[in-house]
This record gives sequence, C-alpha cells and structure tokens, in this order.
Amino acid sequence: YSGGTLAAGTYALDVSSGTVHKYTLGGNITMNALTNVATASNITLILTQDGTGSRTLTSTMKFAGGSKTLSTQTGAIDVISIVYDGANYLAGLTKGFA
Repeated sequence: YSGGTLAAGTYALDVSSGTVHKYTLGGNITMNALTNVATASNITLILTQDGTGSRTLTSTMKFAGGSKTLSTQTGAIDVISIVYDGANYLAGLTKGFA
C-alpha cells in the first residue's frame, strides 16, 4: 500500500511498495507507466479530488471504452484498476464514489 498527495506532475508509481495506491490529487497528473511491475500484475489506484476539484489525468494507458476522464467534484473518489500484460497497461476507470 502506498498513499499521499500527488501534486501536479508526471508519476511512475512504484509497484514494489504495494499493489494498492491511494492518493489525493493536488494538481493535474500524468501517468503513463509503473515501475517494478511484472507481467500479469494487478494494480489498484484510488484517486480523490482535493478541495479544489477538477484535477485531470493524462495517460497513454489503454482505458476500457477510451474513458479516462476523472470525476471533477471536490472529494470525489475514482478507482482505476490496471492490468499489465507485458506490453500494455490495460485500465478500467470506475468513478464518482462520494
């Protein structure tokens, strides 16, 4: 498990610290890859909008249905489930937990 606040910037989360990562967004983030990830790994990313809200995610991961737009409300929680198939990060976004 890993957590904290992600300020605006680019991140490659380290899977060696756990497969569940929980963060509050303190700015817009970019996430294209993970570090120390093995083929067939499953990673859960829990993102919460801060008190400002409307934080965005930019990513080259392949999202189911092409949707990677996060909830915009302050305090909204979105969950991204990621599977690494050895070549691609396949992600599913479930959003709007409040």
